[in-house]
Amino acid sequence: MQPESERYPRIVERVLRENLLPDFAAILIVGPRGCGKSTSAAQFADATLDLSLPGIARSAREDPDSMLNAVSGCLVIDEWQEAPEIVGAVKRAVDAGAGDNRYLLTGSVRAARQASTWPGTGRLIRMRMWGLTQGEIAGDNVYNPVDALFSDQSPTCHSEITRSMLLERIVAGRFPEALALANQSRSYWYEGYVEQLADLDARQVASGRPEPQKLRAVLSSCAARTGQVLNKQAVSRDAGVTAVTADAHLSLFEDLSVIVRIPAWHNKRLYRLTRSPKVYVSDPGIAAHLLGLDAATLLLDATAVGQLFETFVVSEIMPHLQCGSAPTFMYHFRDHSGREVDLLLERGGRVVGLEVKSGTSVGSEDARHLRWLREQLGDNFHLGVVLYSGQFAVQLGERLWALPISLLWQPPR
Repeated sequence: MQPESERYPRIVERVLRENLLPDFAAILIVGPRGCGKSTSAAQFADATLDLSLPGIARSAREDPDSMLNAVSGCLVIDEWQEAPEIVGAVKRAVDAGAGDNRYLLTGSVRAARQASTWPGTGRLIRMRMWGLTQGEIAGDNVYNPVDALFSDQSPTCHSEITRSMLLERIVAGRFPEALALANQSRSYWYEGYVEQLADLDARQVASGRPEPQKLRAVLSSCAARTGQVLNKQAVSRDAGVTAVTADAHLSLFEDLSVIVRIPAWHNKRLYRLTRSPKVYVSDPGIAAHLLGLDAATLLLDATAVGQLFETFVVSEIMPHLQCGSAPTFMYHFRDHSGREVDLLLERGGRVVGLEVKSGTSVGSEDARHLRWLREQLGDNFHLGVVLYSGQFAVQLGERLWALPISLLWQPPR
Protein backbone atom coordinates (compact mmCIF):
# COMPACT_ATOMS: atom_id res chain seq x y z
CA MET A 1 0.00 0.00 0.00
CA GLN A 2 1.30 3.44 -0.85
CA PRO A 3 2.27 5.83 1.95
CA GLU A 4 -0.32 8.56 2.43
CA SER A 5 2.10 11.21 1.14
CA GLU A 6 2.46 9.35 -2.18
CA ARG A 7 -1.20 8.65 -2.80
CA TYR A 8 -2.97 9.86 -5.91
CA PRO A 9 -6.50 11.26 -5.74
CA ARG A 10 -8.58 8.53 -7.38
CA ILE A 11 -11.82 9.00 -9.30
CA VAL A 12 -13.23 5.88 -7.64
CA GLU A 13 -12.72 7.39 -4.19
CA ARG A 14 -14.63 10.53 -5.14
CA VAL A 15 -17.53 8.51 -6.56
CA LEU A 16 -17.61 6.23 -3.51
CA ARG A 17 -17.67 9.20 -1.14
CA GLU A 18 -20.17 11.35 -3.02
CA ASN A 19 -22.48 8.84 -4.70
CA LEU A 20 -22.21 5.20 -3.69
CA LEU A 21 -21.51 4.88 0.03
CA PRO A 22 -24.34 7.23 1.05
CA ASP A 23 -26.89 5.09 -0.83
CA PHE A 24 -25.62 1.52 -1.04
CA ALA A 25 -24.64 -0.92 1.70
CA ALA A 26 -22.39 -3.22 -0.33
CA ILE A 27 -19.98 -2.38 -3.14
CA LEU A 28 -17.62 -4.63 -5.08
CA ILE A 29 -14.53 -2.92 -6.51
CA VAL A 30 -13.06 -4.85 -9.43
CA GLY A 31 -10.07 -4.14 -11.63
CA PRO A 32 -6.61 -5.36 -12.57
CA ARG A 33 -4.18 -6.41 -9.88
CA GLY A 34 -2.02 -3.51 -8.73
CA CYS A 35 -4.32 -0.71 -9.89
CA GLY A 36 -4.92 0.50 -6.30
CA LYS A 37 -8.21 -1.16 -5.25
CA SER A 38 -7.10 -2.01 -1.72
CA THR A 39 -5.43 1.35 -1.20
CA SER A 40 -8.56 3.24 -2.24
CA ALA A 41 -10.91 1.03 -0.22
CA ALA A 42 -8.73 1.51 2.87
CA GLN A 43 -9.53 5.23 2.88
CA PHE A 44 -13.07 4.39 4.02
CA ALA A 45 -12.33 1.46 6.35
CA ASP A 46 -13.30 1.33 9.99
CA ALA A 47 -12.03 -2.25 9.92
CA THR A 48 -10.44 -4.57 7.38
CA LEU A 49 -10.64 -8.32 6.78
CA ASP A 50 -7.62 -9.35 4.72
CA LEU A 51 -8.61 -12.77 3.45
CA SER A 52 -5.22 -13.32 1.83
CA LEU A 53 -4.13 -14.25 5.39
CA PRO A 54 -4.81 -17.99 5.85
CA GLY A 55 -6.05 -17.75 9.45
CA ILE A 56 -8.54 -14.99 8.71
CA ALA A 57 -9.71 -16.74 5.55
CA ARG A 58 -10.30 -19.97 7.51
CA SER A 59 -12.37 -18.13 10.11
CA ALA A 60 -14.36 -16.42 7.37
CA ARG A 61 -15.15 -19.74 5.75
CA GLU A 62 -16.23 -21.32 9.04
CA ASP A 63 -18.36 -18.51 10.48
CA PRO A 64 -18.64 -15.51 8.12
CA ASP A 65 -21.76 -14.06 9.75
CA SER A 66 -20.07 -13.69 13.14
CA MET A 67 -17.14 -11.89 11.54
CA LEU A 68 -19.47 -9.32 9.99
CA ASN A 69 -21.55 -8.93 13.15
CA ALA A 70 -18.42 -8.08 15.17
CA VAL A 71 -17.79 -4.92 13.13
CA SER A 72 -19.75 -1.70 12.77
CA GLY A 73 -19.15 1.09 10.28
CA CYS A 74 -17.40 0.44 6.99
CA LEU A 75 -15.82 -3.00 6.66
CA VAL A 76 -13.32 -3.58 3.84
CA ILE A 77 -13.12 -7.23 2.78
CA ASP A 78 -9.92 -7.68 0.79
CA GLU A 79 -9.36 -10.68 -1.51
CA TRP A 80 -12.88 -11.92 -0.87
CA GLN A 81 -12.44 -14.84 -3.30
CA GLU A 82 -10.19 -16.60 -0.74
CA ALA A 83 -13.33 -17.21 1.36
CA PRO A 84 -16.35 -16.91 -0.96
CA GLU A 85 -18.66 -17.71 1.95
CA ILE A 86 -18.20 -14.10 3.09
CA VAL A 87 -20.29 -12.88 0.13
CA GLY A 88 -23.26 -14.91 1.33
CA ALA A 89 -22.88 -13.30 4.75
CA VAL A 90 -22.80 -9.84 3.15
CA LYS A 91 -25.97 -10.72 1.25
CA ARG A 92 -27.71 -11.79 4.43
CA ALA A 93 -26.57 -8.63 6.24
CA VAL A 94 -27.90 -6.42 3.44
CA ASP A 95 -31.20 -8.32 3.29
CA ALA A 96 -31.61 -7.93 7.05
CA GLY A 97 -31.02 -4.18 6.82
CA ALA A 98 -27.44 -3.00 7.13
CA GLY A 99 -28.30 0.34 8.76
CA ASP A 100 -25.19 2.50 8.81
CA ASN A 101 -22.89 -0.43 8.10
CA ARG A 102 -21.12 -0.56 4.76
CA TYR A 103 -19.22 -3.38 3.05
CA LEU A 104 -16.48 -2.76 0.49
CA LEU A 105 -15.24 -5.92 -1.24
CA THR A 106 -12.12 -6.07 -3.39
CA GLY A 107 -10.44 -8.90 -5.21
CA SER A 108 -11.03 -11.24 -8.14
CA VAL A 109 -13.81 -10.72 -10.64
CA ARG A 110 -14.40 -14.47 -10.59
CA ALA A 111 -18.00 -13.69 -9.69
CA ALA A 112 -18.64 -12.68 -13.28
CA ARG A 113 -18.02 -16.30 -14.27
CA GLN A 114 -20.38 -17.60 -11.59
CA ALA A 115 -23.21 -15.10 -11.96
CA SER A 116 -25.93 -17.75 -11.90
CA THR A 117 -25.09 -18.84 -8.34
CA TRP A 118 -23.30 -15.82 -6.90
CA PRO A 119 -25.23 -14.43 -3.90
CA GLY A 120 -24.07 -10.87 -4.57
CA THR A 121 -26.29 -10.47 -7.61
CA GLY A 122 -28.67 -7.59 -6.97
CA ARG A 123 -27.00 -6.75 -3.63
CA LEU A 124 -23.51 -5.58 -4.52
CA ILE A 125 -23.01 -2.52 -6.67
CA ARG A 126 -20.04 -3.12 -8.94
CA MET A 127 -17.52 -0.31 -9.36
CA ARG A 128 -14.76 -0.86 -11.90
CA MET A 129 -11.32 0.58 -11.27
CA TRP A 130 -8.50 0.92 -13.78
CA GLY A 131 -4.94 2.17 -13.69
CA LEU A 132 -4.13 5.81 -13.02
CA THR A 133 -5.46 8.38 -15.44
CA GLN A 134 -3.16 11.23 -16.43
CA GLY A 135 -5.51 13.51 -14.50
CA GLU A 136 -5.11 11.47 -11.33
CA ILE A 137 -1.34 11.48 -11.77
CA ALA A 138 -1.53 15.29 -11.99
CA GLY A 139 -3.70 15.43 -8.84
CA ASP A 140 -7.14 15.88 -10.47
CA ASN A 141 -9.95 13.38 -9.90
CA VAL A 142 -12.79 15.73 -10.87
CA TYR A 143 -12.40 16.72 -14.54
CA ASN A 144 -14.25 14.33 -16.82
CA PRO A 145 -13.26 14.51 -20.51
CA VAL A 146 -16.33 12.53 -21.58
CA ASP A 147 -18.57 15.24 -20.12
CA ALA A 148 -16.38 17.84 -21.85
CA LEU A 149 -16.80 16.14 -25.23
CA PHE A 150 -20.59 16.07 -24.85
CA SER A 151 -20.84 19.67 -23.65
CA ASP A 152 -22.17 22.46 -25.87
CA GLN A 153 -19.12 24.62 -25.33
CA SER A 154 -16.39 25.07 -27.91
CA PRO A 155 -13.78 22.30 -27.48
CA THR A 156 -10.84 24.58 -28.30
CA CYS A 157 -7.71 24.01 -26.24
CA HIS A 158 -3.94 24.36 -26.31
CA SER A 159 -1.43 21.87 -24.96
CA GLU A 160 2.15 22.01 -23.74
CA ILE A 161 2.44 18.21 -23.96
CA THR A 162 4.78 17.18 -26.78
CA ARG A 163 4.79 13.93 -28.74
CA SER A 164 7.93 12.74 -26.98
CA MET A 165 6.22 13.32 -23.63
CA LEU A 166 3.27 11.23 -24.80
CA LEU A 167 5.56 8.39 -25.85
CA GLU A 168 7.12 8.38 -22.38
CA ARG A 169 3.67 8.31 -20.76
CA ILE A 170 2.55 5.45 -22.99
CA VAL A 171 5.43 3.11 -22.12
CA ALA A 172 5.32 4.07 -18.43
CA GLY A 173 1.81 2.66 -18.14
CA ARG A 174 -0.71 3.38 -15.39
CA PHE A 175 0.17 1.22 -12.38
CA PRO A 176 1.17 3.25 -9.30
CA GLU A 177 4.11 0.97 -8.45
CA ALA A 178 5.48 0.96 -12.01
CA LEU A 179 5.29 4.73 -12.30
CA ALA A 180 7.58 5.11 -9.31
CA LEU A 181 10.38 3.17 -11.05
CA ALA A 182 13.06 4.11 -13.56
CA ASN A 183 13.10 2.49 -17.00
CA GLN A 184 15.06 -0.72 -16.34
CA SER A 185 13.48 -1.32 -12.94
CA ARG A 186 10.07 -0.69 -14.46
CA SER A 187 10.79 -3.36 -17.07
CA TYR A 188 11.59 -5.85 -14.30
CA TRP A 189 8.35 -4.89 -12.56
CA TYR A 190 6.28 -5.49 -15.68
CA GLU A 191 8.00 -8.82 -16.28
CA GLY A 192 7.09 -9.89 -12.76
CA TYR A 193 3.55 -8.67 -13.29
CA VAL A 194 3.11 -10.72 -16.47
CA GLU A 195 4.59 -13.80 -14.78
CA GLN A 196 2.17 -13.40 -11.88
CA LEU A 197 -0.74 -13.19 -14.32
CA ALA A 198 0.29 -16.34 -16.20
CA ASP A 199 1.53 -18.41 -13.26
CA LEU A 200 -1.03 -17.54 -10.58
CA ASP A 201 -3.83 -15.07 -11.30
CA ALA A 202 -5.24 -16.57 -14.48
CA ARG A 203 -5.02 -20.07 -13.05
CA GLN A 204 -7.04 -18.97 -10.00
CA VAL A 205 -9.89 -17.85 -12.25
CA ALA A 206 -9.68 -20.74 -14.72
CA SER A 207 -11.81 -23.83 -14.34
CA GLY A 208 -8.92 -26.07 -15.48
CA ARG A 209 -5.13 -25.81 -15.23
CA PRO A 210 -3.97 -23.65 -18.15
CA GLU A 211 -0.28 -23.71 -19.04
CA PRO A 212 1.53 -20.47 -18.17
CA GLN A 213 3.50 -20.35 -21.41
CA LYS A 214 0.31 -20.60 -23.46
CA LEU A 215 -1.36 -17.93 -21.36
CA ARG A 216 1.58 -15.63 -21.95
CA ALA A 217 1.56 -16.40 -25.68
CA VAL A 218 -2.10 -15.38 -25.94
CA LEU A 219 -1.47 -12.18 -23.98
CA SER A 220 1.53 -11.38 -26.20
CA SER A 221 -0.67 -11.83 -29.26
CA CYS A 222 -3.18 -9.40 -27.76
CA ALA A 223 -0.36 -6.89 -27.26
CA ALA A 224 0.70 -7.26 -30.89
CA ARG A 225 -2.93 -6.78 -31.98
CA THR A 226 -4.05 -4.16 -29.47
CA GLY A 227 -6.34 -1.65 -31.13
CA GLN A 228 -7.35 -4.08 -33.88
CA VAL A 229 -10.57 -5.95 -34.56
CA LEU A 230 -10.40 -9.19 -32.61
CA ASN A 231 -9.51 -12.18 -34.78
CA LYS A 232 -9.57 -15.26 -32.59
CA GLN A 233 -8.16 -17.46 -35.34
CA ALA A 234 -5.18 -15.14 -35.71
CA VAL A 235 -4.62 -15.14 -31.94
CA SER A 236 -4.75 -18.93 -32.04
CA ARG A 237 -2.10 -19.01 -34.77
CA ASP A 238 0.09 -16.43 -33.02
CA ALA A 239 0.06 -18.32 -29.75
CA GLY A 240 0.25 -21.84 -31.18
CA VAL A 241 -2.89 -22.98 -29.39
CA THR A 242 -6.26 -24.28 -30.47
CA ALA A 243 -9.08 -21.85 -31.17
CA VAL A 244 -10.94 -23.15 -28.11
CA THR A 245 -7.90 -22.55 -25.89
CA ALA A 246 -7.34 -19.07 -27.32
CA ASP A 247 -10.98 -18.16 -26.66
CA ALA A 248 -10.81 -19.47 -23.08
CA HIS A 249 -7.59 -17.58 -22.36
CA LEU A 250 -9.00 -14.36 -23.82
CA SER A 251 -11.94 -14.68 -21.42
CA LEU A 252 -9.58 -15.25 -18.50
CA PHE A 253 -7.60 -12.12 -19.24
CA GLU A 254 -10.81 -10.17 -19.69
CA ASP A 255 -11.99 -11.37 -16.25
CA LEU A 256 -8.70 -10.12 -14.84
CA SER A 257 -9.23 -6.73 -16.52
CA VAL A 258 -5.97 -7.14 -18.44
CA ILE A 259 -7.64 -6.99 -21.83
CA VAL A 260 -10.86 -5.28 -22.82
CA ARG A 261 -13.13 -5.81 -25.78
CA ILE A 262 -14.76 -2.70 -27.22
CA PRO A 263 -17.96 -3.76 -29.02
CA ALA A 264 -18.89 -2.71 -32.53
CA TRP A 265 -21.51 0.03 -32.78
CA HIS A 266 -24.84 -0.58 -34.50
CA ASN A 267 -27.53 1.74 -35.77
CA LYS A 268 -30.85 0.99 -37.45
CA ARG A 269 -30.20 3.67 -40.08
CA LEU A 270 -26.86 2.19 -41.15
CA TYR A 271 -26.36 -1.22 -42.68
CA ARG A 272 -23.52 -3.64 -43.37
CA LEU A 273 -21.66 -2.82 -40.17
CA THR A 274 -19.10 -5.22 -38.74
CA ARG A 275 -20.07 -7.00 -35.55
CA SER A 276 -16.63 -7.98 -34.29
CA PRO A 277 -15.22 -6.19 -31.21
CA LYS A 278 -11.83 -4.55 -30.97
CA VAL A 279 -9.36 -5.88 -28.43
CA TYR A 280 -7.08 -3.73 -26.27
CA VAL A 281 -4.55 -4.44 -23.57
CA SER A 282 -5.99 -2.37 -20.72
CA ASP A 283 -2.63 -0.82 -19.78
CA PRO A 284 -0.32 0.50 -22.51
CA GLY A 285 2.73 -0.16 -20.31
CA ILE A 286 1.98 -3.92 -20.34
CA ALA A 287 1.56 -3.86 -24.11
CA ALA A 288 4.81 -1.95 -24.63
CA HIS A 289 6.67 -4.35 -22.34
CA LEU A 290 5.36 -7.43 -24.13
CA LEU A 291 6.38 -5.87 -27.46
CA GLY A 292 9.84 -5.05 -26.12
CA LEU A 293 9.40 -1.33 -26.75
CA ASP A 294 10.58 1.73 -24.87
CA ALA A 295 9.93 5.35 -25.90
CA ALA A 296 12.93 5.42 -28.27
CA THR A 297 12.15 2.16 -30.08
CA LEU A 298 8.41 2.88 -30.17
CA LEU A 299 9.20 6.08 -32.06
CA LEU A 300 10.70 3.97 -34.87
CA ASP A 301 7.84 1.47 -35.17
CA ALA A 302 5.11 3.12 -37.25
CA THR A 303 2.60 0.31 -36.76
CA ALA A 304 3.07 -0.12 -33.03
CA VAL A 305 3.07 3.61 -32.32
CA GLY A 306 -0.39 4.00 -33.87
CA GLN A 307 -1.75 1.01 -31.95
CA LEU A 308 -0.31 2.13 -28.62
CA PHE A 309 -1.50 5.72 -29.03
CA GLU A 310 -5.01 4.36 -29.51
CA THR A 311 -4.57 1.97 -26.56
CA PHE A 312 -3.40 4.92 -24.46
CA VAL A 313 -6.53 6.91 -25.38
CA VAL A 314 -8.85 3.99 -24.59
CA SER A 315 -7.19 3.42 -21.22
CA GLU A 316 -7.52 7.14 -20.44
CA ILE A 317 -11.23 7.26 -21.29
CA MET A 318 -12.40 4.03 -19.62
CA PRO A 319 -12.22 5.23 -15.99
CA HIS A 320 -14.40 8.22 -16.85
CA LEU A 321 -17.27 6.38 -18.53
CA GLN A 322 -18.94 5.20 -15.32
CA CYS A 323 -18.37 8.50 -13.50
CA GLY A 324 -19.84 11.08 -15.88
CA SER A 325 -23.00 13.12 -15.58
CA ALA A 326 -24.95 10.60 -17.70
CA PRO A 327 -24.50 6.95 -18.74
CA THR A 328 -22.06 6.75 -21.66
CA PHE A 329 -20.92 3.76 -23.68
CA MET A 330 -17.85 3.24 -25.85
CA TYR A 331 -17.83 1.43 -29.19
CA HIS A 332 -15.88 1.29 -32.40
CA PHE A 333 -17.32 1.76 -35.88
CA ARG A 334 -16.55 -0.13 -39.06
CA ASP A 335 -18.59 -1.01 -42.12
CA HIS A 336 -17.97 -3.43 -44.96
CA SER A 337 -17.03 -0.58 -47.30
CA GLY A 338 -13.89 0.15 -45.30
CA ARG A 339 -15.16 3.19 -43.40
CA GLU A 340 -14.10 3.15 -39.78
CA VAL A 341 -13.94 5.41 -36.76
CA ASP A 342 -11.58 4.37 -33.98
CA LEU A 343 -14.01 5.05 -31.12
CA LEU A 344 -17.61 6.13 -30.69
CA LEU A 345 -19.03 7.46 -27.44
CA GLU A 346 -22.81 7.28 -27.18
CA ARG A 347 -24.90 9.13 -24.62
CA GLY A 348 -28.66 9.45 -24.75
CA GLY A 349 -28.77 8.87 -28.51
CA ARG A 350 -26.02 11.40 -29.26
CA VAL A 351 -22.69 10.31 -30.66
CA VAL A 352 -19.13 11.63 -30.36
CA GLY A 353 -16.72 10.10 -32.85
CA LEU A 354 -13.00 9.90 -32.05
CA GLU A 355 -10.10 9.25 -34.39
CA VAL A 356 -6.65 8.81 -32.87
CA LYS A 357 -3.56 9.94 -34.77
CA SER A 358 -0.04 9.65 -33.44
CA GLY A 359 1.35 12.44 -35.60
CA THR A 360 1.82 16.12 -34.79
CA SER A 361 0.03 17.39 -37.90
CA VAL A 362 -3.53 16.85 -39.02
CA GLY A 363 -5.66 17.71 -42.05
CA SER A 364 -9.15 17.48 -43.43
CA GLU A 365 -8.50 14.01 -44.84
CA ASP A 366 -8.04 12.66 -41.31
CA ALA A 367 -11.69 13.47 -40.57
CA ARG A 368 -13.20 12.01 -43.76
CA HIS A 369 -14.95 9.10 -42.01
CA LEU A 370 -16.16 11.38 -39.22
CA ARG A 371 -17.54 13.71 -41.90
CA TRP A 372 -19.37 10.81 -43.54
CA LEU A 373 -20.79 9.68 -40.21
CA ARG A 374 -21.96 13.22 -39.45
CA GLU A 375 -23.92 13.27 -42.72
CA GLN A 376 -25.54 9.90 -41.94
CA LEU A 377 -26.57 10.71 -38.37
CA GLY A 378 -27.54 14.37 -38.71
CA ASP A 379 -28.44 15.98 -35.40
CA ASN A 380 -27.57 12.80 -33.48
CA PHE A 381 -23.93 13.42 -34.36
CA HIS A 382 -22.79 15.70 -31.56
CA LEU A 383 -19.08 16.04 -32.31
CA GLY A 384 -16.24 14.50 -34.25
CA VAL A 385 -12.70 14.80 -32.91
CA VAL A 386 -9.32 13.80 -34.29
CA LEU A 387 -7.13 13.39 -31.22
CA TYR A 388 -3.51 13.95 -32.21
CA SER A 389 -0.14 14.65 -30.62
CA GLY A 390 0.01 18.26 -31.76
CA GLN A 391 -0.49 21.19 -29.43
CA PHE A 392 -3.24 23.28 -31.05
CA ALA A 393 -6.96 22.99 -31.72
CA VAL A 394 -7.89 23.04 -35.42
CA GLN A 395 -11.45 23.20 -36.73
CA LEU A 396 -11.90 20.76 -39.62
CA GLY A 397 -15.54 21.49 -40.41
CA GLU A 398 -18.94 21.80 -38.82
CA ARG A 399 -18.80 19.88 -35.51
CA LEU A 400 -15.39 18.51 -36.52
CA TRP A 401 -12.17 19.33 -34.66
CA ALA A 402 -8.59 18.20 -34.33
CA LEU A 403 -7.62 18.45 -30.66
CA PRO A 404 -4.53 17.59 -28.62
CA ILE A 405 -4.73 14.22 -26.87
CA SER A 406 -4.12 16.06 -23.61
CA LEU A 407 -7.74 17.28 -23.78
CA LEU A 408 -8.44 13.96 -22.06
CA TRP A 409 -6.90 15.24 -18.83
CA GLN A 410 -6.52 19.01 -19.26
CA PRO A 411 -9.79 20.99 -19.33
CA PRO A 412 -10.33 23.21 -22.38
CA ARG A 413 -9.26 26.80 -21.86
